[in-house]
Amino acid sequence: MDIQTRSAPSDPYKLFQFGMTRVHHVFETAFYRILKLLDDPPRQDLSNFLGYCEVWCVGLIDHHDTEEIVMFPELQKKVDFAEEIEDHKKIHDFLVKFLDQIRCALKDQDSFDPAGMIQTLKDVESRLISHLRQEIIDLAPARLEVFSEKEIMEIMDTAEKYAISHCQMVFIPFFRSHTPPEYKFFPSLPWPFRNILLPFLAIRYRGYWKYSPYSVI
Repeated sequence: MDIQTRSAPSDPYKLFQFGMTRVHHVFETAFYRILKLLDDPPRQDLSNFLGYCEVWCVGLIDHHDTEEIVMFPELQKKVDFAEEIEDHKKIHDFLVKFLDQIRCALKDQDSFDPAGMIQTLKDVESRLISHLRQEIIDLAPARLEVFSEKEIMEIMDTAEKYAISHCQMVFIPFFRSHTPPEYKFFPSLPWPFRNILLPFLAIRYRGYWKYSPYSVI
């Protein structure tokens, strides 16, 4: 990153790793916030809290889908990402279980089981956090240089377009509210997203963001 201008790397190989670092930081940060909040849950505000948890869980499932459908098949042509793919399979069952716990509680708050949800997260914690961190290491620029700059840019562009068209839009303010101020420049949002959609979603789901570590804007 250029510290003075606070911009993303211009080098495609560094940009690929940088982007994944920011995304994985969001998921890891939210994971530990949810785990901490479940220890003393806001029972008077369960709908918003569970909505916040749901955005994280669905967002991570969508992120893994994007990687499996778009990114990994291209990277696998020249670099081995079999371990990451296998990790996804093992992590997915826990995410589905956690999502089911969330949605059951949203339908019937009497079924809210924070201890059970904590256990689900604890059961996947080691594998998930290790996976999020190791994938960043495995996307080191030196490892990706078997691809041309054009190929790397195409993979990133295709993955971004897929994510935008398939992922929940509420993840945009979620991402922003888990991004430290010094990194708010990433990702670069098109004008309609930044000036229309983001403010709308920030207000529409404002009850969720009280559990985020940073402001949406």
